[in-house]
Amino acid sequence: MSLGQASGEKWRIAYAVQSVGVDLAATTGPAVLIRHTIQGLRQGGHQVSLLTLQGRAVVGVDDLARPEESWKAPAGLSGTRPFKAVESGLRRLQSELALPYLGLFDSLRFYEGARRVLSHYQLCHEYHTLFGLGAALACRRLNIPRVLTVDADLLLESALVGRPLRGLQGAMATWATRLSFHSATTLICVSDAARRHFVSRWGVAPEKIAVIPNGVDPAIFAPAGDPRPVRARLGLDGEPVVIFVGGFQPWHGLELLVEAFARVVQKWPDAKLLLVGDGPARPGVEAKIAGSGLAKAVFITGYVAHDSIPGWLAAADVAVAPYPSLPQELWFSPLKLYEYMAAGKAIVASAAGQIAEVIEHGHNGLLAPPGDGAQLAQAIVDLLDDPAGRRRLGSNARQQAVAQHSWAASTRRLEALYRAALLT
Repeated sequence: MSLGQASGEKWRIAYAVQSVGVDLAATTGPAVLIRHTIQGLRQGGHQVSLLTLQGRAVVGVDDLARPEESWKAPAGLSGTRPFKAVESGLRRLQSELALPYLGLFDSLRFYEGARRVLSHYQLCHEYHTLFGLGAALACRRLNIPRVLTVDADLLLESALVGRPLRGLQGAMATWATRLSFHSATTLICVSDAARRHFVSRWGVAPEKIAVIPNGVDPAIFAPAGDPRPVRARLGLDGEPVVIFVGGFQPWHGLELLVEAFARVVQKWPDAKLLLVGDGPARPGVEAKIAGSGLAKAVFITGYVAHDSIPGWLAAADVAVAPYPSLPQELWFSPLKLYEYMAAGKAIVASAAGQIAEVIEHGHNGLLAPPGDGAQLAQAIVDLLDDPAGRRRLGSNARQQAVAQHSWAASTRRLEALYRAALLT
């Protein structure tokens, strides 16, 4: 039973995302987190509306199952014809001259819409976006508590992928991020490493930060899935399958995994590697596969629906989270890790950041040093050699996922933060 249910409290919550075209059906971590947060709160009896941007309008969605029934927030200056004409001209000029995006129009539009509707809610929960200032300014104007979820330092991410924000754009992003962080009633991050980063890099007061890791729905990711449909689709019979699920990002270590898998096939020549997902790092991964002579041993699915992932996991013997050695301590709470655990998979993961706090080596998975392809390969081989060990590790991982890492448990923690924010 949730805290809200236990005390009879039912809150009116606006979940704000200052981003155009939010696709909550996507399989990416942010979409899954937002979707499950809203669904969990609604199941707890709370009234939750998603507030986001759609084109040049601020729209609200009261029921994620019926997005077509959205409503528009009243517009202010940003909704007038003269403003839109000036905005269109400036956007064209920005595009032609390749001027940096600063989010000023979107922030003004979101501020005006949020200021006109947030008085109907007791609390605003915002998912952090770069340059997103609308909800922060509206909440400050209306004196409404704002809980801010920040699952990554977006400026740091930009630098890590080789696209650092510089000049006016970098200065604006830094200013907006600092204002958003410091004006929040509570800042939620997904790992202890992230908490330390926000204290040291952004000067956020430690007592203002709460850690709520990502979670999983244990009922959806159950270990009793049928492996035959996926194996038949790939033309596989009894070959051992190693799987990775997630976005193809530079920090996910997929090239490292391919390097490690080249060692695995020396011991298990018929082993297959299944990469479920897609993303910007895919060209480099494909080049690594070709250069390693693994074209016939590796399958890349491309993007798949999130609700189909349990079926892909059912086909695998070992699941891998192969993070490389990073210049910054790993701050993520990998969604894939909890899904692997709930699915009862034997896991091999890099001992990075929060992963090393969740996976106990030899109990619910095996750990390898970040960036060490040789030890990553050896851990995979050890599990392929030991079916009984795989079952034991998978069973322990499943038990921990159910007991500690469900979205329902995350909702209960969130409700406690809401209560504290409303009493502040």
